[in-house]
Amino acid sequence: MAKKKESLKGLGAKYGSTLRKRYTRVYVTLKSKRECPSCSSKRFRRKASGIWRCFRCGYTVAGGAYDVSQEARQ
Repeated sequence: MAKKKESLKGLGAKYGSTLRKRYTRVYVTLKSKRECPSCSSKRFRRKASGIWRCFRCGYTVAGGAYDVSQEARQ
């Protein structure tokens, strides 16, 4: 059985379903676990907007605001 994808709480009904779905997709992308390209650790996270850092080895790279790769998603 497939797990149902839920909308995140925090946006009320007045914002509309399309905006809630878009917000959920961005938030899930931002908070997902990533592997460090240098040490293969799972502690590779966003430090600031566009700055990604491995908290194990200290590897730092510039990338997109919500994902390491800068490709546009629609």
